[in-house]
Amino acid sequence: MSVGRVLGSQHTNTREFRVVIGDEQYLQLDDLVVVRTAVPGAGEVATYGIVTEAEAVYEGASFESDTFRIADEGTMPGGKVRSAQVAVTRVDPELWVSPDPGGLVSRATGEARDKALYIDEMGRPLPVGLGRDGLPVYVDLDFFDGRKGGHMSISGISGVATKTSFALFFLRMLTGRRDIVGEAGKNLRVLVFNVKGEDLLWLDKPNRDFSPAAAEAWAVLGVEPEAFPSVSLWAPPRPRSGDVLVPDIAGRQDVEVFAWTPREFVDEGLLRFLFTDASDARNQISFVAERVESQLRRFAVDVAGVPGAIVLRDPGEGHGPGALVKPNPGERVITDLNGFAAALEEFLDPVDGEPDPRWTGRVQGGTVSAFMRRLHAAVVRVGYLIQPGESRRIDRARAQITVVGIQSLHELGQRFVVGALLAEAFAEKEGSGQRFPLSVVVLDELNKYAPRDGQSPIKDMLIDIAQRGRSLGVLLVGAQQTASRVAPEVLENAALRVTGRLDAAEAERSEYGWMLPSTRARARLLKPGTMVISQPSIPVPLVVDFPFPPWATRKEEVADEGDDVFKGL
Repeated sequence: MSVGRVLGSQHTNTREFRVVIGDEQYLQLDDLVVVRTAVPGAGEVATYGIVTEAEAVYEGASFESDTFRIADEGTMPGGKVRSAQVAVTRVDPELWVSPDPGGLVSRATGEARDKALYIDEMGRPLPVGLGRDGLPVYVDLDFFDGRKGGHMSISGISGVATKTSFALFFLRMLTGRRDIVGEAGKNLRVLVFNVKGEDLLWLDKPNRDFSPAAAEAWAVLGVEPEAFPSVSLWAPPRPRSGDVLVPDIAGRQDVEVFAWTPREFVDEGLLRFLFTDASDARNQISFVAERVESQLRRFAVDVAGVPGAIVLRDPGEGHGPGALVKPNPGERVITDLNGFAAALEEFLDPVDGEPDPRWTGRVQGGTVSAFMRRLHAAVVRVGYLIQPGESRRIDRARAQITVVGIQSLHELGQRFVVGALLAEAFAEKEGSGQRFPLSVVVLDELNKYAPRDGQSPIKDMLIDIAQRGRSLGVLLVGAQQTASRVAPEVLENAALRVTGRLDAAEAERSEYGWMLPSTRARARLLKPGTMVISQPSIPVPLVVDFPFPPWATRKEEVADEGDDVFKGL
């Protein structure tokens, strides 16, 4: 269908051109078009493009008041001309010549649409939303699951950009389109951190507000509209909950409690995640933490009759790995973080005597005192995460989606849990040496865990995941309000970049240089459910809409028990 011709009053080029639209036709933003040009000696070349702006003007009007004379009075000759700016997405065959002025411009539909969006060249095209024409828009899954690239970065204003909603939609496409995902989707494991409210603790419940219109959109994407079928929910224990650990959750009861025993705290080297403030790296506190970690592994011995508890004994006493000992009279048995602090104080900052150099190294006493002050502060804020007894580690193999609710924790506690679980997931993949099954981590507020400035154990780990994770099958879906505050090493390794509504000042930052000027302007006005996506397969960013979720995103949206909201859809 011809919609107009290439404008002949200005130069065309291989990057963009303008289209004069016919009187009976129209072009809107994000429409796909194609122009076929006869090139002497080379044959026909098809130039595909996407509309980035639409304009209209009265030809013949010289002054602003001429608009009334042409439109209302008819006393002045003039004609309405509508035009569109088109950004070139592809030239086929790849002979980079400009379209001819006056060339017929047609809508790109069917096979032409696939070529305009490079779908014909994608190894595994995965739908990630709907275009302006109501048809699916795809990304090449090879650029997410590690074959050619990995990771996804999502940016936008909080509450408006729907960053987490899009991340969950993307996960649903990964788990729902096994025909496309293939081997990468077999035994796929997803770790989701719930950092605000309790919104993500209802993914397995149907949404009472789900509508037939939303069901049609999901049908176009090829996925059955339903809540996530395989979800396990975890939360930290409630502070001062006593011997019976109760999950610190208000809305749901069927939530598992997680915690670490003192033995797991030592074996997994979790002490470092209590010192994740950027300032700690500048005053050598991180050095003391590393020294203490190594000594804890040497000194820690299991206690008979108290699962998970340890005592600290000199390795010269001959207690080998796995030994069980009975505590000596007066010997301190460590059952929680407070016990760690008290025991370490005897080695590092005793009231009488000198610090043990095996534990402190050659750092100044002020640094050791600062280390102990932070450790005692951690006891108050996150001490209840260390509990004796049987292991309460999070079992990520129990379900396909593991949601960890850390919203009730102090900021230090949130960083501790995130660091501990990231370290566990990464160490597991390093130990196996196998990329499959894939392990996907969804982390909001990424700028808090991998800030642009400063150093911390979590930031170092996230950079390591960004740089090496795709080869090991560990993939990061990071979300943040402002990409300019995230470590560049993390952003630069994200093959897929997604943006919702942006703050006007943020949109001008260099981190969004992948967007066209027109797209940057639109990003300030995007509605919830509309995102801009960039991928290596396509040279221009695409604007897509993703459908309303069939799963509940808050307690108020959960359908009543017995109601089948999907019946008849």
